Amino acid sequence: MSEAYQAHPLTSHTADMTYPLVQMMQVDMSFDRWRAFVDRYCLPVGDTGADSGLAGATDADQLLWQRQRGIIVLSNERGYIHGLFSYYVRDDMTDGLVLHVDNVMAVEIVAGAYVFDAMRDAMNRLARDHKCANVYVSLGECDGRLRDYFAKAGFVPSKVRYCAPATPKLSA
Repeated sequence: MSEAYQAHPLTSHTADMTYPLVQMMQVDMSFDRWRAFVDRYCLPVGDTGADSGLAGATDADQLLWQRQRGIIVLSNERGYIHGLFSYYVRDDMTDGLVLHVDNVMAVEIVAGAYVFDAMRDAMNRLARDHKCANVYVSLGECDGRLRDYFAKAGFVPSKVRYCAPATPKLSA
């Protein structure tokens, strides 16, 4: 069943069709904010026509997989978007090249982890294509379903990140 889901690099031309999933998972995300994020994350790949859409595994699609950062979407055979994640390849002082994955969103319509499995396959492809030593996946602390999936897939906590507002709040 996981082969029923295909992973494709998102382009600026296909970003609008992903917004319903994003809004469902992040209800306070405005369309303009989503488009701004996509525009910064999915930089064009020259004048090759590689930014033309989701259809098929073309040479342009292959070129999009080579981007150092981007968004990968998971769609079913009808083209409905069921998941996405953003990524960037970074040189880590300890691990060398690593694939950082954030903004993991998925909707499973049927029982099973089919979308997650297709997502993991896409992460493996990116790591292999970019010669990454490790894959780091950042998940929201409340998403037990995703944490359970990645733990079963062999991921372990490493390099815990902490977050604070850029402008500290003044204490009373």
